[in-house]
Amino acid sequence: MPSVLGTNALAEVAGAVTDFFEKLAGPDGTSWIAEFKKFLRKEPCWVKTADVATSIIRLISGGRNVAIRATTGTRTIAQATDVFTWGIDPDFTGWGLDVPGEAKPETPVEVHEMVKDGDFRTIFGSLGHELDGLCLTQEQVIAFVEDRKDWLRKEGFATFFLLKVGGKFFVASVGLDSGERPVAFVIRFSRGFVWDGVNRPRIVVPQALES
Repeated sequence: MPSVLGTNALAEVAGAVTDFFEKLAGPDGTSWIAEFKKFLRKEPCWVKTADVATSIIRLISGGRNVAIRATTGTRTIAQATDVFTWGIDPDFTGWGLDVPGEAKPETPVEVHEMVKDGDFRTIFGSLGHELDGLCLTQEQVIAFVEDRKDWLRKEGFATFFLLKVGGKFFVASVGLDSGERPVAFVIRFSRGFVWDGVNRPRIVVPQALES
């Protein structure tokens, strides 16, 4: 290790590690470990959520009552051909997403739109919550498309919904054609593609809980 970092750099790292452990043992240790976990996931850390979110996305449903009705969890996007009449990505089946989810009560949601470029880690990470808390089920996505189509991005551009299936994160991307027929695609969350904020893609997540 000294041959890679050099003696001085190694000493500097050792000092930083010692300082980190002292912070963990201090009265603010819980916050330090929470932010360190974000750092390991390459998510924004030690920043104010509002500052980060404002730089990447902005809330457009503030003050509006936007909710997804209670769902049973039995419906999957791959089978919802009556809803996504413009088409359904075959990867919903090919990647193993065609499985039922959990029943959910009525769920208030927030609708955001991108104002700057970013990949999925940056977009969802800017909300300052654990990814698990930002997920919706496939049937919740279906219900949103059925009941709240007015909140979907139009003109062929995307509205993103975070999913978790089989312990893995995916993003359902829903678009509308000129006749407002919905289409659904699925994208791996880990894909590093940077989405163009100028197109104003939208993001739908469960309403943030006050911390």
